[in-house]
Amino acid sequence: MALTGLQIYKLLPQTNCKECGFPTCLAFAMKLAAKQAELSACPYVSEEAKAQLDAAAAPPIRLVSVEGPGHKVEVGNETVIFRHEKTFYHPPGLFLRV
Repeated sequence: MALTGLQIYKLLPQTNCKECGFPTCLAFAMKLAAKQAELSACPYVSEEAKAQLDAAAAPPIRLVSVEGPGHKVEVGNETVIFRHEKTFYHPPGLFLRV
């Protein structure tokens, strides 16, 4: 599940050092929540916070690969439920057993 900017802010060092390119850690957290910044821009974030933020940013459904003779379909690994929210990178396949 995606974290809000305030939840991300609580995991940041809250030093307001501006080394990430944003004036405050709260502004950086809001950009992280909107997926407009990368966590690697903060040089002072702890390893524990990195692990928590990476786990929260992971897609809720793991990638599943189904292979047949000469064909492979990958399903899952999506961060959105509806196509209009972003896009599906692995659209569902149709299987028919004859």
